[in-house]
Amino acid sequence: MNINHAEHPVQLLIACDTEEKQSQIDLKLFVVRKEKEADHYYRSKVITLAEEVTSWLKDQLIRSFKSFQQPEGDESKFAVSDYHLEVQKNEQLAKLVIQEQHSTLNARKNGLLHALTETDQSIEERDTHFQIIRLDIEQHKVYCCFYRKPKVGTKKRRLAIKDSNVFHFVSDDLLELGGKIDFFIFNNEIYISNLLSFENMFDYRDHINEARDYNLHQIVNLPFFAAEESNKDIFEQHCKQHVYSRSLAQLSADNIAALEDNFEERCDELKLIRKRLPRNAQKAEEYRKKYAAIWELYSFLDLEHYQIKYEPDQKPTTLIHFFADKIKQSFLTKNFSIAVDIDPLENDS
Repeated sequence: MNINHAEHPVQLLIACDTEEKQSQIDLKLFVVRKEKEADHYYRSKVITLAEEVTSWLKDQLIRSFKSFQQPEGDESKFAVSDYHLEVQKNEQLAKLVIQEQHSTLNARKNGLLHALTETDQSIEERDTHFQIIRLDIEQHKVYCCFYRKPKVGTKKRRLAIKDSNVFHFVSDDLLELGGKIDFFIFNNEIYISNLLSFENMFDYRDHINEARDYNLHQIVNLPFFAAEESNKDIFEQHCKQHVYSRSLAQLSADNIAALEDNFEERCDELKLIRKRLPRNAQKAEEYRKKYAAIWELYSFLDLEHYQIKYEPDQKPTTLIHFFADKIKQSFLTKNFSIAVDIDPLENDS
């Protein structure tokens, strides 16, 4: 169901704009910790809230949902784009639909929901990593996620609270509530406001690395990596450095199929471009500037035999741009350049 449809649970929540309507919403707050080495990936604890806190939280969550909407004519609608590993578009939610290829993510999402059902009240709040607020409305469940830990004192920094004009140390942990939702889940749909928080919560870097390795395996087994000078094992090893992970993981099956189908044709085109290099030094320099983004490819391609050539002292950046179809030609100037994503996501995977 489209999130902008009137019957979508998030729209039903937004429509609860009075205290009476909000009474139809059931709210539960959980604090959750990750248990990577244990039988269950997550453990959770239910937090008991005073009625006034519950009421305030409902109102704040509705406000947070509304903050993701943008005016469109006489209405306000959610601006949503597909989840992308390399870019986060400002003022838009990134939508990720969990499918069969997301086996790790699906297992962890199901593990999280199981932990919310089978809670463990022995967990200390200070040992948790994030908060989940479950909203139930008309038999639908929406999970709002906040990647934040409780505020606790340390040896060098303590929390104090004012009581009768005297400040006393806080002996218990403090929970910060409200604020912007990092992401929310409905069924198999995840709507993401903060990509890094989403990836940290689900340890999504594991999926990124799996996708990177899978795509690399597909690429280095294509016919143009058959030559000894391709050094495909070294190329593959270099590509597994963190800085390249997102670009390689983002490659689709269509990208790789297009690469295989069009590789020889692109090689023939590159032959012609190099053949037309002017003899005049000044004109040759201008010509190289026009084709600057693709000129580096000549160091990586055996154009006569349609093979990749890769040396141990090279970096794979240029080839990755080529494989990811990021080399673009300007319609206006006819110059070639590398496509740069808007609002790039910090590559810390």
